[in-house]
Amino acid sequence: MHGITCIACGFNFEKVYGERGKNYIEVHHVTPLSTIGEEVIVDPNEDLVPVCSNCHRMIHREKDYVLTIQELKALINNIKKEDY
Repeated sequence: MHGITCIACGFNFEKVYGERGKNYIEVHHVTPLSTIGEEVIVDPNEDLVPVCSNCHRMIHREKDYVLTIQELKALINNIKKEDY
């Protein structure tokens, strides 16, 4: 599907941790479930993306302001919000 490399920063657990990190990644709901307010069917191809633990924490660091993947990538690349 999406693989096991962080879509935001490119981190791959197996490349860093070897066998211990093999086939490990976290997944992030593109639309936070807490904002939906109803039961939905999750389409893994459209609704989930692989992210490393650090990126996942940064996405959800502020409860009332969940970053999009694009916003996180901009932070990682030190791009000002008005430039993307």
